[in-house]
Amino acid sequence: MDDTALPPDPTAEFDAFYKAARDHLLLQTFALTGDLGAARSAVRDAFVVAWHHWRKVSRLDDPETSVRPHAWRHAARRASARPWHKEKELDADSRATLDALAALSGPQRRALLLTQLAAVSMDEMAREIGLSSEVAERELQTAAAQFATQKDIPAASIPMEFRSLAVAIGHVTWPRVTIIRRAGAARRRMHTVVGAGAVVAALVASGAVVTDATGVRPTLDRESTVGPDAGPVAAPGPDVVLPETSLLTIDPVRRTLVGDWRQGPTHDNSIGNGVVLPCQPGDAGARYADPRGSAAWVRVFRNGPTGEASRRFTEVVEASRTPERARKTYHRLRGWMADCLTPGLRLVDTLSTPGIGDASAMFVLFDQHPEPTSYVIGVARTGLFTTAVALETDVLPESANRPGLATLLGDAVDQICRLPRAGRCADGTDVEPVPPFAAGEVPALLSPVDLPFVGDPAKPWMGTPPQEITNARTDIDVLGCVHPVLADKYDGERFKTDLVRTFVKVDSDLPAEFGLTQAVAALPAKTAGALLDDYRAAINGCPDRDASSGTEVRILRAHDEGDESFTAWHLSTRLPDERTVEYSVAFLRSGSAVSQLVFVSAPGARMSDAQFVELTERALERLPQLPPYAG
Repeated sequence: MDDTALPPDPTAEFDAFYKAARDHLLLQTFALTGDLGAARSAVRDAFVVAWHHWRKVSRLDDPETSVRPHAWRHAARRASARPWHKEKELDADSRATLDALAALSGPQRRALLLTQLAAVSMDEMAREIGLSSEVAERELQTAAAQFATQKDIPAASIPMEFRSLAVAIGHVTWPRVTIIRRAGAARRRMHTVVGAGAVVAALVASGAVVTDATGVRPTLDRESTVGPDAGPVAAPGPDVVLPETSLLTIDPVRRTLVGDWRQGPTHDNSIGNGVVLPCQPGDAGARYADPRGSAAWVRVFRNGPTGEASRRFTEVVEASRTPERARKTYHRLRGWMADCLTPGLRLVDTLSTPGIGDASAMFVLFDQHPEPTSYVIGVARTGLFTTAVALETDVLPESANRPGLATLLGDAVDQICRLPRAGRCADGTDVEPVPPFAAGEVPALLSPVDLPFVGDPAKPWMGTPPQEITNARTDIDVLGCVHPVLADKYDGERFKTDLVRTFVKVDSDLPAEFGLTQAVAALPAKTAGALLDDYRAAINGCPDRDASSGTEVRILRAHDEGDESFTAWHLSTRLPDERTVEYSVAFLRSGSAVSQLVFVSAPGARMSDAQFVELTERALERLPQLPPYAG
């Protein structure tokens, strides 16, 4: 008989698959987490599950597509290395590679590793991380640019950087495949027993386990969604009642918002990728703002025909077990909006709603690509409950319905404040503009969410990590001009808290000089004022100081109000080869804090005068968050 006619041997197939796939799955999970022990355990358990389901898994064209997600999820849950330096034997290059990966957000890291180490297609990558193709591609572009910048390598060399990690895992030993198969078989038997018991229990209970008499679902089991930033584990505490009836209904939505609104699905956000709000991170630990909470609901409303592009209104409510956890939940949810990490979204306004709940705030954000989309988002807390409402609309941000969103946020709080252990209701829905909330690693510096749309809208801004200022990096160096710098000393006083950050457009063909640079530092308040005066004189005197350079200076706006001052200029310098370099420059002061901004434009990527002045004003709003000068 011809051997090819024999039925395949499942044991031999699995054994071959185990030996072929385990090492590169380990490399992927190690790169994902930086924790070699967690990575090895996750890969081992993923193969145990694979043998349990081998009859189905073996039929796949590529069985690894089933095993990989399981290994990645379990590695992320088990990882404890923070900040990714648990493996003491790593060489410097491997450690630097892990640090560069750790600096990426969860979706960015997964997108980069899936395409570079798992060799999946763009569509497969987007599907696996639970994002649309366009958003996933932007995350990948941002990840590649940031990783390459931190490692100081060209993007084309990224795959080579993972070779050092492959060497670092070369010493790992694996369980014999017979042990894996025995564990998988035992797991299969256990599931059979548990499944039979569940059938009996279901028959006895007649389905009563779905909800209780109040309509409250059982406590959410969120152990698997806790990320490294979730904070200390709270005491278990009693479950908090959060019935589905505490959510908004269609009536207030139709009464407040113009359009043909329909109520969509309601769920507890335990399925899918968990991203239900604008700016919500895609990390495993960000499915809920309180990963240790008692219960959660999500309800979606849509305006427009089913199946077509439509406006959307979303309500999220979470119940925490203690007042401290509730306060942290509110601040975490507010922080997602304040420092929106979704590539391409720009923060337009931050608003206070003092009459709503125990604490509340609103945000207006704008996305220009692929279609202009505005988001108005409100966040509030009342007692142990935190809620968010988000309106997605196709109008420009200045026309976005702020009063309507505030009304619905108040309505949402009024629904919840009737519950036991709730707090204040809404006694007014007035909105007041306020400075942006703290965002980023250094709140006194601008973040990508602050930057205006410039050039190709499909190419988002990326910021380098803040770095200490050195003499080599602080001089603005506008051609033909000499300026004060924020390094060493000025007028005998040493600069404190001096930091610099650069922003560029990822994956673009723009010239190397294009970009935005911001520097901040602190001086005694009187000295800071003198520095601002010197800076203004230096910039304004550029044309007269070196007429041969052909530098032209135009003041865009000057502002002086107490301890807050700034001047913004536009400069252009003619080069010997007949090219002209254009700069927008600003110098700011708030008390003892000073900052300088320089934007260098390029053809096809210019910032209007109004945009630069608006950016300068945003920088001035953030500047007071620099620690005051301490002598």
